[in-house]
Amino acid sequence: MPATYTVSLYSTAHRLHALHRRLRQQEKYIREQLPPILRAFEEGQQGKFSGKSVKRMIKYWQLSLNVICDSLYRLTGRELSEDEQYRIILFGILGPLYDDLFDDGILDHPQIEAFTLEPEGFVAEGFEQYAVKQAYLQLLAKVPQRQHVIRHLHEVFLWQKASLQQMQNTIGEEELYRITYEKSYCSFLLCYSILDHYPEPAILEMLYPAAGLLQLTNDIFDVYKDIQGGIYTVPNLYRDFDKLRSRFMSDVAQLNQRLQQLPYQTREKKIFGITIHALHAMGCIAMEQLQKTTRDVAALTELSREQLVCDMDSFFQKVRWIRQVQYLVNYG
Repeated sequence: MPATYTVSLYSTAHRLHALHRRLRQQEKYIREQLPPILRAFEEGQQGKFSGKSVKRMIKYWQLSLNVICDSLYRLTGRELSEDEQYRIILFGILGPLYDDLFDDGILDHPQIEAFTLEPEGFVAEGFEQYAVKQAYLQLLAKVPQRQHVIRHLHEVFLWQKASLQQMQNTIGEEELYRITYEKSYCSFLLCYSILDHYPEPAILEMLYPAAGLLQLTNDIFDVYKDIQGGIYTVPNLYRDFDKLRSRFMSDVAQLNQRLQQLPYQTREKKIFGITIHALHAMGCIAMEQLQKTTRDVAALTELSREQLVCDMDSFFQKVRWIRQVQYLVNYG
């Protein structure tokens, strides 16, 4: 068995500060790199990307770069090449545009599936369809294994389609968990498929709970938004927060144990753990607030946005967050 390790509060705070500093630097970088790419998409077209759309792309890119791609490369002793960096930017553009095909009803499901499997044959109508086609084709032209990316995007499509069950309050709890985890995990795998080095099986096993916890965290933070949109998730439909927390922490322990068993440097495993749990820790804090807020409330629709949204900007919350990250990294 591998030796266990303990991450100190100082190491946790130091790493989170470094990550925060890097995110600020990346804001400047992406605001220089992204506009020329988007202008090329817009050239000769009637439409343009909105400011809201660009912000989503930047968030998608930062998540893909820091939490998914770079953290894993660092763990395994690799560095992202310039070509891989550019592919991740294209992926950051493609992700939100592809989601919009579903969310905004731009295409029906058979059309989305046909586009996913054979993008060259897709006839785009309007700027949104043209932009997502160009992003997809440009990405496919630059990846090492084109069919690998297509296969993973098709899996994402299938789970996006399955997630329509979340519009019905009759969906079973286990099915809801399955959709939550599989949809997120397939998105992780899609992101890795654009890189030069795809994760080995032992890493893929570790990443399954990591991806699921990330989507659960998102669902916990988005309770108000999902209620307004008529979307049912584990936290807003079943509301058994003791059970949710128990399952959440069980997956944290599973992730940590699989991480420790990997044959990489202890220092890099600690850094990976802090990075991946930085978001999970926010989910824990939001879950605790949600449990307190909704304890005696019959319907979540009775609560305001201010009551359901977890504010992470105060100094007190940031201190709680750092301590929670340390707790998660060392858990189990």
